[in-house]
Amino acid sequence: MIERPLTVVVTGTVEDRINTNAAIRRYVVQGFRDLGAHRVIVREMGCEALAHPAAMRDADLVLAVGGVAVDASNLRALRRFADRAGAILAFWLHDDPYEFDYAFRLRGIADIVFNTDRWAAMHYGDVPAAHLPLAGCPHTHLRPVDEAARRDLALFFCGYAYRNRIDFLREGAGLLRRYRTYIAGDQWPRDLSFAHNERLSPAAFADAAARSCLTLNIGRDLSIANARFNLAPSTPGPRTFEVALMGSAQAYVAESLEVLDYFERDREIILIDGVRDLARWLERALDDPASLLAVAARAQARALAEHTYAHRAETALSELRFLGLLPRRVAAEGPVLAMAAE
Repeated sequence: MIERPLTVVVTGTVEDRINTNAAIRRYVVQGFRDLGAHRVIVREMGCEALAHPAAMRDADLVLAVGGVAVDASNLRALRRFADRAGAILAFWLHDDPYEFDYAFRLRGIADIVFNTDRWAAMHYGDVPAAHLPLAGCPHTHLRPVDEAARRDLALFFCGYAYRNRIDFLREGAGLLRRYRTYIAGDQWPRDLSFAHNERLSPAAFADAAARSCLTLNIGRDLSIANARFNLAPSTPGPRTFEVALMGSAQAYVAESLEVLDYFERDREIILIDGVRDLARWLERALDDPASLLAVAARAQARALAEHTYAHRAETALSELRFLGLLPRRVAAEGPVLAMAAE
């Protein structure tokens, strides 16, 4: 006999008016919905709406997506809501290790923390924690890998101008000016003529990556609160999985080799150590574009098979059941299928 579907309430850790990463929550919601209504009923709401009586109806799991460093995070209110609903309270934190020193706020609050950084997840002590990377959303990020489509950009990058990124692009400026390079984001200095201070929507980001032979993947170097252990970032950020779905080969500036747990080196992702490596792959983009297209196609297939939010939702529920926090399902569960774009 098949029991009723689980009811999952997906919310944030701060009010939506100050939440700059609300899009990630929407991707998480879509991932749970992709599991099928016979398995999971999903309700999405900002944490400011949790006081509404309808929010508590039949809730089995409250999943708060975000960070906990902001003083406006009302974590005790989340705990009270989960207790009234008789639900498990889980957090999916996506800003570690940069905010790790605020992890103490979750003691006595969280039933479990899902952390997107493997190294940080190992240091939570008495707060139950599990490693769960972010992913890509096929409904938003998937673009076809079309051999006939025009790739008019040699290199693309989108992101905030952290110091390490500025230094990398300045070092390679002479090289990048010789190619069709498009850098977008915030706070880029004027001396980088190929960088533009403009924010791209998720759809515009995906379209630009799909036009590019190579998309640069370089992490941020900013620890807001990471002095206690000075943890080095380990797990690739969500852009790694998103760009894989977009159909662009990625030039990944490797600070950790954990990325090779998700994609195969030079077949699904290109690891580079600096500008000299980047120059070699840009030259290959001109001489042998088909080889880079093959990298993009293999990465996209791998992401669809293993790295969507539906896969992460499946992993989260399996972990909760293994720990006895959620009931085990009676019916056999089939594999998560890759979702086509809407």
